Amino acid sequence: MILTVTPNPAVDWTVTTDSFAFDAVNVASGTTREASGKGINVSVALQRNGVPTRALFPAGGGTGAFMTEQLAAMGVEAVAVPSGAEVRTNITLRVPGHAGTKINEPGAALGEDLARRLLDAVRAALTEALAAYDGGVTLALCGSLPPGTPEWFHPALVSLGRELGAAVVVDASGEVLSRALAAGPGLVKPNVHELAAETGRVLDTVGDVVAAARELLARGAGAVLASLGADGMVYVDADRALHGRARDVRVLNTVGAGDASLAGFLAACDGGAEPAECLASAILYASSAVGHATTLFDVDPALRDRITVTAEPDLTLALAEPARG
Repeated sequence: MILTVTPNPAVDWTVTTDSFAFDAVNVASGTTREASGKGINVSVALQRNGVPTRALFPAGGGTGAFMTEQLAAMGVEAVAVPSGAEVRTNITLRVPGHAGTKINEPGAALGEDLARRLLDAVRAALTEALAAYDGGVTLALCGSLPPGTPEWFHPALVSLGRELGAAVVVDASGEVLSRALAAGPGLVKPNVHELAAETGRVLDTVGDVVAAARELLARGAGAVLASLGADGMVYVDADRALHGRARDVRVLNTVGAGDASLAGFLAACDGGAEPAECLASAILYASSAVGHATTLFDVDPALRDRITVTAEPDLTLALAEPARG
């Protein structure tokens, strides 16, 4: 069972145009609205692919009602903590020849009272899940924090998960990741740019990524899952460093690919798979996701044969998308 926590949920509004010009009237050829936010995206991907999950998030107003209705329609168990504020809207503009341009609102404030109520909701959901699932429970803390969030929030969630016996995963960046590391999460999932920023390193090769990941291990993480864009993904723990990638994948939309990869990794872990299998599953989910116009996708089993995972990565391999800390 995988519980996701999304402190800053969103309604994703995707607008597609056949062309786009500034200072002009542009006509949409298609539009969709979806319940979103990093943890919610993870839960939706898990649910669509048969993995038990529950999504927790603050929400209010008409957009909050839209979120819960959408998730219920997709069969996703949701715990919406009343916030008294509308959920933010994130806009994605899709134009032929471009992967997608996003405009994200900052989100409603998550003050002391709401943060504590969300923490209490997580405690209750974790306690219930741990009693119901013998196979174990994972708590995934995902995404950015809205304005006003107390500094104690993420460390408290990590500590709560560890205290109750859940595996704890953090998919965040910046100060949020830094504070969470000190509490000792079992896994963190930065992308290559977030990893460079967190360590202050220049990441030009796979070896640079592995070295940066090991720095995060020294700072409290149990393992690191780093997404490298077209260069695949790297997994590092105390015993191993793995590099996986896919070939010949059609890319229509990269929005949500990172969330899909985390869902794939957690789905395999939930089934008791070894790290190499979990990494392959992460890449399978991400490769399936980028072939869809929206964040909703089903895993394409035909892509499995295009994925390779090696336990002896070429540390000298140059990244197509290097990063600077």
